Amino acid sequence: MHSLAVATGVAIARLLGRPSSETIGTVAALVERERLGLVMGPSELTAAMMFAQPLVKAWPEHWLLAYLMGVDLGMKYLHDGFYLSDIINFVTDGFTLKQLKQVEHQAFMITEWTGIHLRFFSFRNALASVAAEYALLVPPRPDISPNCVLEDEHTKLHILVVESCCDLRERVRVADAEASISTCSSLVAATQLMRQYYHEGTRVNLLCIDSALLENEHAADESTSMEVFARAQCLPQQLEPKDAFSFFACKPLLVIISTVAEQVTFSCSTQGRSTWDCVVPARMTSQLLPILMSICEV
Repeated sequence: MHSLAVATGVAIARLLGRPSSETIGTVAALVERERLGLVMGPSELTAAMMFAQPLVKAWPEHWLLAYLMGVDLGMKYLHDGFYLSDIINFVTDGFTLKQLKQVEHQAFMITEWTGIHLRFFSFRNALASVAAEYALLVPPRPDISPNCVLEDEHTKLHILVVESCCDLRERVRVADAEASISTCSSLVAATQLMRQYYHEGTRVNLLCIDSALLENEHAADESTSMEVFARAQCLPQQLEPKDAFSFFACKPLLVIISTVAEQVTFSCSTQGRSTWDCVVPARMTSQLLPILMSICEV
């Protein structure tokens, strides 16, 4: 089952106030059936949850219908040629076409469309964090393990690793032997390379930065780990040209690998936002990298 199917199950279960394994498994199984039936990749799954969240909040007693409307609006937002009948044919026949059309109109009217591409970034990052958190808290059971991909799904990723040694690169290689991996030994070099890639039209799916490198670059100042992360607030601005990645599918997932991930995550949450997309505990890198990679696939 795909990582985003599990993350969606956790997200909806939390919205409903029923974060039990049974609810998570039920929702995740539904999302997986829809992923396979409608051939939905990570972008489509993220868009579905982005549209579904306010609908699930508005109609908690009809969460299934709310999520199906999220799928409908998400697919129509991304693709031409998607029809409500596709949900009946490939996901569930529990609703008539007339019912779906009536609810679709209501869903469309209450959806906030302003700045939607920026919200997509937030939902992708949030789902990545949920997937990583769930994998740490609850070892995945065989029926909802995030390890299945579509046969025709494009899985070759371009990953940029920024570190002062080769440990992280090797972990990335073990996680995905087919991935294209670029490396830099400093943030300055990474910034230059990212700008070069942007102007060449070369996409980076996943950007992994070892926090030890950040600590080394500021070692002369004897900064603590938390102070190092405070200094790294401008990382996205450094690594992304101002006019780059205006379309959500082109924005890499920016991941910090940290030995103080729990502290950093708490700090970010108290500030209300983070400038990086996901913080991963260094000890769990090997376990979480495959999950994050699956979320970056397009």
